[in-house]
Amino acid sequence: DMLLCATATPDMLFPATANLISDKVGAINAFGYDILAACSGFIFALTTGAKFIESGTHKKVVIVGADKMSSIVDYTNRNNCIIFGDGSGAVLLEPTQDENGIIDSILKSDGAGGKFLYQKAGGSKFPATIDTVNAREHFLHQEGKAVFKFAVKNMADVSYEIMQRNQLTSDDIAWLVPHQANKRIIDATS
Repeated sequence: DMLLCATATPDMLFPATANLISDKVGAINAFGYDILAACSGFIFALTTGAKFIESGTHKKVVIVGADKMSSIVDYTNRNNCIIFGDGSGAVLLEPTQDENGIIDSILKSDGAGGKFLYQKAGGSKFPATIDTVNAREHFLHQEGKAVFKFAVKNMADVSYEIMQRNQLTSDDIAWLVPHQANKRIIDATS
């Protein structure tokens, strides 16, 4: 019924990569769109897809997370290029009557951190020009220490918040499924 694609590196700005995937797999009547939310995209898409299931409007929702980070990573920047890789995966969501599934979620965004992790050029604010290409502004920029501190603190806070909201303790938690963070961030949050 629906295919959502979470990607920070869509094949093109349009048509949506979700629509290209739907065409390739023969899901010709599936409603779909891209969710461009960088590292948090898959979690945002998963929660969005679950809400469509819960509403009763859709019975089968495919969530695809796919990024070709090699297309926007500056390989002359050794601080960043070793962190980001290419990858993809997909899940199928369906209604259930048992206790499996997504129990709860808390989604947050903070645009104030945009100065620490971004791709400057290529959008409507800084369209592609020979100058933006020569200035290497189409590559990912990250200030790693600031991103690490922000991610660990906020992921720990939201983990605590959702445990409190659902009357859970850390002893009740077997899995922490965060946004697309690196292992150091996940370990520090845990």
